[in-house]
Amino acid sequence: MKKLIYLALFLLVTTSCKDFLQEDPASLMVDSNFYKTEADADAAIVAVYDGLNDQSNIFYRGIYLLAELPTDNAECGQGVANANIFALKNFTYGPVNDRIYVLYTAVYKTIANANVAIDKIPAIPIADAKKNRLLAEAKFVRALLYFNMVQLFGDVPLVLNQVTSLGDVNVPRTAAAKVYEQIVADLEFAEQNLDATNATGNVGRATKASATGLLAKVYLTLKDYPKARDKAKAVIDNAQFGLVDSYFDVFTPQNRFNKEIIFSIQNKGNTGASNGFAMALFLPRSTIPLPGGGTVAGNSADVPTVEFYNSFKTGDLRKDRTFFTEYDAGAGKVTFRPHWYKFFDPSAIANLGEGTLNYPILRYSDMLLTYAEALNEIGGPSTESFEALNKVRRRAYGKPVATANATIDLQGLTKTSLLDAILDERRWEFGFENQRWFDLLRTGKLISTLQAKGITAIKNYNLLFPLPQRELDVNKSLTQNPGYTN
Repeated sequence: MKKLIYLALFLLVTTSCKDFLQEDPASLMVDSNFYKTEADADAAIVAVYDGLNDQSNIFYRGIYLLAELPTDNAECGQGVANANIFALKNFTYGPVNDRIYVLYTAVYKTIANANVAIDKIPAIPIADAKKNRLLAEAKFVRALLYFNMVQLFGDVPLVLNQVTSLGDVNVPRTAAAKVYEQIVADLEFAEQNLDATNATGNVGRATKASATGLLAKVYLTLKDYPKARDKAKAVIDNAQFGLVDSYFDVFTPQNRFNKEIIFSIQNKGNTGASNGFAMALFLPRSTIPLPGGGTVAGNSADVPTVEFYNSFKTGDLRKDRTFFTEYDAGAGKVTFRPHWYKFFDPSAIANLGEGTLNYPILRYSDMLLTYAEALNEIGGPSTESFEALNKVRRRAYGKPVATANATIDLQGLTKTSLLDAILDERRWEFGFENQRWFDLLRTGKLISTLQAKGITAIKNYNLLFPLPQRELDVNKSLTQNPGYTN
């Protein structure tokens, strides 16, 4: 039955408008027989979350290639064979780039899943509270995806309903301001109707705090600092969340569900269906001997820059959780240049399978740093802004979070210096979590920061990525971002 449900959803949801028009008309009959029962509504929401779990195309690697790789945090490793990936790092990409296309279409496929749920669930006889909660989950996911899209591409087609006819295909780009209005509206609905906490059977689903936390980041991006401050503070004050004592433990497989995670994408791992971190991509090519015989080696495709590795200060414990330069699987130590370590799962090392760690979208430390940044933008440095920042720093250096520490704490900075300090802290805190591009873009420091690091190929028009040419070929209502040609 579960397979039949997924098949029905697959037939109803399209990867692109062109694909939709090529569907067998007989398959569309499923639509009239589905979305009748509470189980159908539940299945529709499972399909929405399942789209988020597309690790290869959206989170984590799809976003990684646009939001981490082109920055000063990452570079192409030895195992990269796709010229389109090198183009993203070297700022030589254009509209014909398969990595941009894959991300763009995968995101819109999952938005389509959410739109189907939002359109169909209202007519299904379910208790109002559950109906609104399911709708809120779909709207949360839709808002999350549009938030990523509008930051990456600027004006994007705002599709809010199921594609059902030829007239739905040629959707023009919508002004970014209007897209943000919809993101806020979806998150406000989610904030009101999501559950406050998740029962055991609903672990991993979005909660009220997930919507509030994402709103804080949206408002920060929109430079609505008072609202960003208030939303971040609401999550900070929520007793179910807080900093885990050890930064290392935030990312251990056995601690996948911890009080620091406000929302994360759930990974099953080792399923062969891109349901976890593809560890071969970020593990070293060095041959690692295994207990009982045999060896294993990754392909070093996704690697950090040495500059990022060296930027961590002495005593910052995050360094040894973000990277590693040696590993012993139990049969001998191997050393190598710095590689990503944060999402390494030892249980999957034998076959370089998919790790089981969840992909964090919102963490408590993000709310503290969002709060500090908003306060600084409103009134400059303050006791509260320094304290929010210093809590993150104290944990990073293994100190009690709630206790002032003259050695670790920052103080006496100007408004400009404090923003720089917050950006540094975000870089060290969220390395390999695909936030660096968005942080530099939001603060207007993307081009200057990268050029200062020797990444001189970036130009003003690179602040937005090009829409895929294949989408423009299908949808004649679309226009391209300035600066890009075929």
